[in-house]
This record gives sequence, structure tokens and C-alpha cells, in this order.
Amino acid sequence: MNTTNPGLAAYQRVAELIREEIRTGTLPVNAKLPGNRGIAEKYGVALGTAQKALGLLQDEGWLVTTPSVGVFVNEPPKGDVAQGVQGQLDELRSTVTDLAERLRRLEQAAGESS
Repeated sequence: MNTTNPGLAAYQRVAELIREEIRTGTLPVNAKLPGNRGIAEKYGVALGTAQKALGLLQDEGWLVTTPSVGVFVNEPPKGDVAQGVQGQLDELRSTVTDLAERLRRLEQAAGESS
């Protein structure tokens, strides 16, 4: 699977791919996921990246962990798509606004020092 998506960290790309597999039924509800190493190999990422992606999905409610048994697919959270996309857009807007302000200050400082 393609895990390249500009603008997202590797763990976010892996998490999005797993979300999509859950949405489409490729990973059905109650399916057991492979271990962290299996996820890392499947998506071609480092072990820590796979662990972080799975942790994010657990925090969001996509996955549930049963100690000593494994990680399982949970029912997709209600409103996941709209909330997830809106959250990412809000974060990007904030970052762009912050960067624009920093650039303005740098340009202003460069103009004053000339």
C-alpha cells in the first residue's frame, strides 16, 4: 500500500490507511490485527511508527486492545470522517497562519536592517 501523503507524518499515513481498510470492510469489525512488527512490515515503516499509529487509532476508538490477547478492530467512531478532516484542516490553518506571521516578521526585520 502507498503510505506517501505529503503533509502527514508517517504514523498518520499508516493510521489513515488502516482507517480506510476498516471503512471499506477490508478489516472487518472484531478482526484481530497483526502485531506491531506485522503492521510495520505490511506498511513498510519502522516499528515505532507502527506503534504510534496503532496508539492513535486506539485513542480515537478505531481499535481496542485486550491484554495478552491482541488488538482488534472496533466499530468506526460516529462522525469520524467529518471530525477527522475538520480537525486536520483547523490544524493546517493554524500552522499556515502562524508561518505567515513569522514570515511577515522576518521580512519586516530584514527590511529594517537594510
